[in-house]
Amino acid sequence: MSFVISRKQYLAPNEAKAQYEPIIFGEEGFEVERIDVSFGHPLYTTLADIFYIRSVTDVMKTVPVIPDGCISLVFKGCGERKDAYICGAIDEIKKIDVYPEECYVFIRFLPGTGYPLAGDDAGGITNKTLDLRGSTIGGDQIISVLERDTSLEERIRLISKVIRIHMQSDPTNKYLINYCTERIFQNQGNIRMDKLAAETGFTTRHIGKMFEKCVGLSPKLYSQVIRLQASMNRIMEARNEPLVDIAVDCGFFDHAHMNRTYKKLIKCSSGEFRKSMFNKLDYDQVDDYIAVN
Repeated sequence: MSFVISRKQYLAPNEAKAQYEPIIFGEEGFEVERIDVSFGHPLYTTLADIFYIRSVTDVMKTVPVIPDGCISLVFKGCGERKDAYICGAIDEIKKIDVYPEECYVFIRFLPGTGYPLAGDDAGGITNKTLDLRGSTIGGDQIISVLERDTSLEERIRLISKVIRIHMQSDPTNKYLINYCTERIFQNQGNIRMDKLAAETGFTTRHIGKMFEKCVGLSPKLYSQVIRLQASMNRIMEARNEPLVDIAVDCGFFDHAHMNRTYKKLIKCSSGEFRKSMFNKLDYDQVDDYIAVN
């Protein structure tokens, strides 16, 4: 991706899609599957992914939702009743209690792209949930499509077209925030704000305001989220790799720095996560991800 931004002008990219793929955490008792969002999809350049989680067990189980910097549309229900929500970015781990035969569909927008769904203010819905019914982004139309008797993939395709119509945003904000979030991702959260200011021609204060407006997290917290996601992927893929090596490779100063971030964002240490994932997490101390305000 290559483009230049200054106070007076900007040059748009050729709509290249960022390569950020947040973690999807599934466990025994769930069917988890991604839905194709390849080139040609109505929301191709703005989506991190689309996936669903379906319970295939006869008991209620809790699913962790990990901070990823994304604003999400979440659809609940596989029976007659369909609920839909706009969920803001989160700054610590949340949970969803999934009951037998329940299904949740997540449409996750790349950090900095979903803010038009929140009335152009992502910060206003950080750690919050809004009911999509009656919203200004075609919520009632989306619910109508969701309740059709067609395949899930067809309903998601139609819903994506409805969303695209309402995804209007200021081009200057769009290209600035896309550039900054991509640079932070490329550097695994290890880039100074004064460097981003020098590269874009905007002040660190302005960039901070744009993050609050478009991502819902500060640049510092977003960088922590990116390091968390990168290190969690490494821990799950390389079961025997020293944690200190993972910490340094993923942009932390050292293992202790990584552990402080883990305890802040997911309420456990990196060692505890490696040993038991979230099996020993006290979910009574974790807030619900979907809590309509």
